Amino acid sequence: MFDTTKPINQKQIIQIVPFYTNDGDFNVILAEAIRAETGIVSRLINYKSLRNMDDPRVLSSLITPDCLGVLLHYNCRHYDVPHWLLRVLQYLTKTRDFQLIILVHEFSATYTRKGIIFPAFRFLLTSYQILRLADSIVTTTSRIENIVSRLTGKTEVICLPNFYTMGEPQCIPPLKERPPYLIVFGSQHTRPLVYTKFSKNLLKACRALGIERIYDVGYPCDLSTTEGQFKGIEIVPMGFQSNQVVSELMLTSRGGFLDYSRFPRDLGKSTVFAAYAAHGLVPVLTDYNPSEADGVENNKHYLVADENLSSLDLTQLQQIADNAHRWYQDHNLIKVAKFYGSYFNPDVKPDFGN
Repeated sequence: MFDTTKPINQKQIIQIVPFYTNDGDFNVILAEAIRAETGIVSRLINYKSLRNMDDPRVLSSLITPDCLGVLLHYNCRHYDVPHWLLRVLQYLTKTRDFQLIILVHEFSATYTRKGIIFPAFRFLLTSYQILRLADSIVTTTSRIENIVSRLTGKTEVICLPNFYTMGEPQCIPPLKERPPYLIVFGSQHTRPLVYTKFSKNLLKACRALGIERIYDVGYPCDLSTTEGQFKGIEIVPMGFQSNQVVSELMLTSRGGFLDYSRFPRDLGKSTVFAAYAAHGLVPVLTDYNPSEADGVENNKHYLVADENLSSLDLTQLQQIADNAHRWYQDHNLIKVAKFYGSYFNPDVKPDFGN
């Protein structure tokens, strides 16, 4: 439940998280980075543990003089109205003096019934009350930033796109030193669509980039639909692999393919896109994603595998990969860790823009 490695009297923060499962979890990775870059230790408390506490005073007792504040990871979904969380935070803010930062990962404030979209008023009211308690609010995309800003009336909401949780390589080889391979990486829900609904887009991308081999990485999916479509292109099912192997596959490939059409204006939230950018790949999407507000532009930071995609030489592809990598470096794990550290400890200086 808590970080038991915390030394006595060392400065620490409490992170309230939806869940944490293993060393690859976003919350654990962020906690480790904050400690490495700022010396601030995190105590992780998940929602379930917090909800099961009979008395909010249990959590209140943890906010001791050496506790710099609380970082709340908030998934705003209309079907989960956290009245209990509101009560806990209201009690804490009344009984303790501390910094509260809320990181909004998602925001879904409507629901559909019989094809009609309705606003989730109870959810919006509770979210409004929770977010108004924050000293600072951070979001993962500009779309969510705008929603939160309008809902709360807070004008200084910060947008910080997601980092990649499985490791950031220090040395990025140029595309000319990599074989003409492509990575298809993602969840078990979206990745299979690449080989069915978007198989023509994938083939278009392979032809434009001169791809000879595709590595399919992740939860095993049915590749039988690709038979006969990708002549001259080898498709290699890799299944689940270690972080090191996935990173090596990306560093020895030229492009990364992704379907993110379900989430328009949210490309900054995609950890798969972040992975491609961090490894110096050319990101290729199935469709245009209007995420310019997050600093991501079509034909500058990624390509779209549609009828307008033409063959590009290595110099042009390298420019796309370089742009995506520079975009990612502006909010890589080290900079994100220092950003949060600077909020809780004024002696820590953020280095955005460097």
